[in-house]
Amino acid sequence: MKVLSRYITWQTLRGIFVALVIIASIIMLVDFVEGSRNIGADEELNPGQVFALTALKTPLLIEQTIPFVVLFGVMGALYGMNRRSELIVMRASGLSAWRFLTPAIFLVFLLGCVWTVFGNPMAVEAMSKHDALVARYEGQSNQTTNKEIWLREGTGFEQTIIYAPSFNMVGRTLNRAEFTISQADNDGGQVFSRRFDAKTARLLSTGYWELKDVLESQSDGLQQSYPIVSIPTTITPKQIQNSKSGERLLPVWKLPQEITSLTKAGFSSANQQLRFHKLLALPLTLIAMAIIAAGVSMRLTREGGTLRFMLTGAAIGFGVFFIENMIKAFGETGAISPSLAVWLIPVFVLTCGLTYLSLLEDG
Repeated sequence: MKVLSRYITWQTLRGIFVALVIIASIIMLVDFVEGSRNIGADEELNPGQVFALTALKTPLLIEQTIPFVVLFGVMGALYGMNRRSELIVMRASGLSAWRFLTPAIFLVFLLGCVWTVFGNPMAVEAMSKHDALVARYEGQSNQTTNKEIWLREGTGFEQTIIYAPSFNMVGRTLNRAEFTISQADNDGGQVFSRRFDAKTARLLSTGYWELKDVLESQSDGLQQSYPIVSIPTTITPKQIQNSKSGERLLPVWKLPQEITSLTKAGFSSANQQLRFHKLLALPLTLIAMAIIAAGVSMRLTREGGTLRFMLTGAAIGFGVFFIENMIKAFGETGAISPSLAVWLIPVFVLTCGLTYLSLLEDG
């Protein structure tokens, strides 16, 4: 039995590897062509530089397609064993389907855990290097960016909204910055407290904003000028850089802290919660995809019609992906909780798949 388990595990791993190579190749080809047309054409990059950018971006793109990698990989592995009549022999010898599916299910569960713990941080780090290279090629890392910037931080008692029409990343300096500070009233709402208009605001490594040529406007209408004002902050240079492209891209272990920070600052953390729960649910999602593939293989051994049922399995996988994204949209808008939006589909698909296999196996 141990030999059989190792054999099934090896066949499943090989099928997933082949599917990964094919899907990754398609992703890299499409992204390479797109990068050559956009960044490569604008900045006159050579093919090697464009390929390096593509390679750094690919792991994060693969993360989004891992369920399909497992689906097609397990289907391919079971289809190969079915063509060699191995599944038929296993079942004819009295071996339960649950026995020969257990190694494959355990393998995809392990792959999901490994990616969540190790693969995701590596993919995020690679994407950060990709963005840094793009900024360097575009010349954005050593000059002032004229794109406006919005930042926000605070606690449950005080909120600070920071705006600047331009900033310099090298000097960590916001130009013509506006700091609007509000405080909580007795009803829990935020009311205007004061505002600082500064010619420049420099982020110091000591955890302070250094504002120069400052005009303070208070809630009672009084105004006063200061040459320098220091304001404590928890904002980091990386947050300023990431604000150019919207939300911060963080590895799974930093997402809880980011969710807490966004909540304290009054921001919606729905997208970060969705990302966090999606990574936590990845092992279960992969098991659900493996169960879909197993359901297809069981029909193959009993009724034939290989191509039709393989296409059926692929259609079910894409249908799950579509419904999952539709429910995710409800989570982003706050119609349902982010955790429910993420966990609902994998649990539902897994339950239906196990029920279907049980009917096939036990009648």
